[in-house]
Amino acid sequence: MYITLFLLTFALSLVFIPESQAYVIRTWAFVATFLPLWAVTWMWWTYDASGHGLQMLVILGRSHLAFGIDGVALSLMLLTTVLFPICMMLLRSVAGFMTFILLEVLILGALCVLDLLGFYILFEASLILLFLLIGRAPYGSLEAAYKIVLYTMAGSLVLLPTLFMIYSECGTTNVLYMTCASNHQTVLGWGLLAVLAVKIPLMPVHLWLPEAHVAAPTAGSVLLAGVLLKLGGIGFLRFMLPVVPEFCVSVFPLVSTLCLVSFLFSTLSTLRQIDLKKIVAYSSIAHMSLVTLAIFSQSEFSAYSSSFMMIAHGLISPALFLIVGILYDRAHTKFILYFSGLGASMPIGSTLFFLFTLGNLAFPLFPNFIAEILCLVSIFAVHELLAYVFCVCQVLGAAYGFWAFNRVVHGMPRGPADVTRTEFHTVLPLLIGAVWLGIKPMA
Repeated sequence: MYITLFLLTFALSLVFIPESQAYVIRTWAFVATFLPLWAVTWMWWTYDASGHGLQMLVILGRSHLAFGIDGVALSLMLLTTVLFPICMMLLRSVAGFMTFILLEVLILGALCVLDLLGFYILFEASLILLFLLIGRAPYGSLEAAYKIVLYTMAGSLVLLPTLFMIYSECGTTNVLYMTCASNHQTVLGWGLLAVLAVKIPLMPVHLWLPEAHVAAPTAGSVLLAGVLLKLGGIGFLRFMLPVVPEFCVSVFPLVSTLCLVSFLFSTLSTLRQIDLKKIVAYSSIAHMSLVTLAIFSQSEFSAYSSSFMMIAHGLISPALFLIVGILYDRAHTKFILYFSGLGASMPIGSTLFFLFTLGNLAFPLFPNFIAEILCLVSIFAVHELLAYVFCVCQVLGAAYGFWAFNRVVHGMPRGPADVTRTEFHTVLPLLIGAVWLGIKPMA
């Protein structure tokens, strides 16, 4: 709590810092992001993994506002605090430092809060900063920024009146005290599904994500793929399944159809893309559709498998965006047609690209392999046909992954310089985390 207040104060104080002091502020901002990393590491060390309930509860008096962590939230908090120092290394302006520190405060609050209305407020507040990040001049895209606002607001306008109705009936929106009657579960369930399906995202409300990734800077893409998409997953696990269980069971056929269509459409669309960022973005949609289906399967390992998949994706996908950002810094383009023969001129960068491509394709010894196996086991427990279809469709993922890698790395060399030490050490923590998560469960 105190570290969050410190970050908030530090971010607001950056308003008075001139742009000429950006290098000094970059150092202080980088150091400041290690404070929540230290705090979350201490929480992870003291967390009782044998228990299944909420721990470290903080209840703020008569407001019914409560904060607490479980295994899923703690894992995502640790991932969040690891990614933000990496993002700080990529920023150059004081406005960027302030935006990202405020985003860290909002994301950590959204992962800890146990109040549905509080989650909604923190959830939507991050949208304002995301709009500024994507629509920035002259490099951003106002079209992409407005698209994410319109998609998210459409779902939010369904959920907000529902929350007011639940508060009038129950007197609270805190999941610790809220008991939703069966006649209200359908209304609240549709409201939650509408807003979380946009955030995770599922087809047909997914079109904002590729455009947002293309318009966002590299640090924004890292944050969007690594953390912000996971807010939809934590919303499903923490709020939707416990509060409206009957609705989740009844809506499973619809959700499974949406997940299957999202997976097929995103993988087939990836084969037609020429922008490297869009290729990684559409692969993220495919992975998050598998996460959603594993959550709604509600089998024995659904929560564990979906959370492990979110962590694995939060390591691999940001690393791919970092590599795309490195290529963009040299060639000033993300179009795959302009890249060729990077294996000769960028051996270290090509090796990193190869390793993370294997991770994105769920190759053994990478965390995505274990996560996808667990998700498929969860799906097999409730619907064998769906699991078989997802297994067969993994071939499409291998097709677009190796096509993109071969097109960029092989061929006639065109001479961009290899990665620098700073760029290598930016990617290195994600590589270490991916390899450790891929090997540790097998030990």
